[in-house]
Amino acid sequence: MLKPSHTVRGLLAAAALATASTGALAQNFMKDKAEVEKLLTGATFIGVYLRTESAYTLKFGTDGTLTDTTGAKARWWVDEQARYCREWLDGKLKGNTGCMNVEFEDGQVALYSEGKKVVEGIVTGN
Repeated sequence: MLKPSHTVRGLLAAAALATASTGALAQNFMKDKAEVEKLLTGATFIGVYLRTESAYTLKFGTDGTLTDTTGAKARWWVDEQARYCREWLDGKLKGNTGCMNVEFEDGQVALYSEGKKVVEGIVTGN
């Protein structure tokens, strides 16, 4: 017989798995480049970096500059597939370039890398 703590852990794991799998089905990526640019330009993203479950902030400059929580600098743009792209210019990710799909629903923003949600939060100040 399982101990009650194992049962609770099992239920929590099942709930997390169900949430993760339904989240994947709910992807509704923005498809219009101009809309993504409007959402991000001059805005501050305040959220959670899901890989480490830590607070995460991105400041999107109107001039294409980007700054993260640590003060690292990057340049950002929106590509033809309406993905948010960035190239880190310094910090621990210096030289890293990538693009992420953007989901915006009910005031919440989520960023997806290769189909996996990596960041979620809100955008302010745009």
